[in-house]
This record gives sequence, C-alpha cells and structure tokens, in this order.
Amino acid sequence: MNDSLLVDTNIVIYALQGIPHVNKLLEQRKIYVSFITEIELYSWPGLNDKDNQLIEDFLNSCRVVEYPSRLKQQVIEVRKKFKLKMSDAFIAASAIQNELPLVSADAIFSKLAEINFLKVNL
Repeated sequence: MNDSLLVDTNIVIYALQGIPHVNKLLEQRKIYVSFITEIELYSWPGLNDKDNQLIEDFLNSCRVVEYPSRLKQQVIEVRKKFKLKMSDAFIAASAIQNELPLVSADAIFSKLAEINFLKVNL
C-alpha cells in the first residue's frame, strides 16, 4: 500500500472533526494537500483563533503542493474580503499581484477597488 495521500479539503475537515475512520486512514501516511485546500480552509467563514491554530497544526504535518505564496496570500485576502468564488479570487489576485487591468463581463469585479477593472458589456 502506498504511504502517501493527497487529500481533499473535506477530508481535512473530517480529520479535524475527529472522524475515526478518516483519522485511521491518514495514520502513518505522508499527507499532501493542494494549495487550494489551504486557501479553502483558511478562508472558511467565521474562523476563530482556535480554528486557525487547528488548521495550521494540521497543515504543518502535511506537505502542501504549492503555488507562488504571494499569489496564495492575495487570493485568501480577496476571498475573505469580497466573498468571491475561488476562480474569481484567483483572477482578481492575479490582476492585483501583476498590477494589470482586469477585463471581464462579470460585474462582480467592480467592487474591488484594488484593481483597474474594465467591464465588457455583451
């Protein structure tokens, strides 16, 4: 049996909740999580300091399959502040990080003062 696993966000949540069969599955394994999972966990609405510490402790025991950390932090901030879908948060964060105007037909980006948004009407 392979001792490495890439786990989805829901598995991390179940593990943090102490679901026995999930924790047993993860025992004695090298656990990998996507950087997307890290973003999803830290941007969950209503987290308190204890929740953040639980997430941090879990992630410190894993290997995170990374994306550039400066973009990752920007996506977390954009998602929390503006409650954007993940894909929209990546697009907005990329525009912010690269200081580029964002062109889209999606008006959701107009609420982000941090970007130069150019809306295309269809």
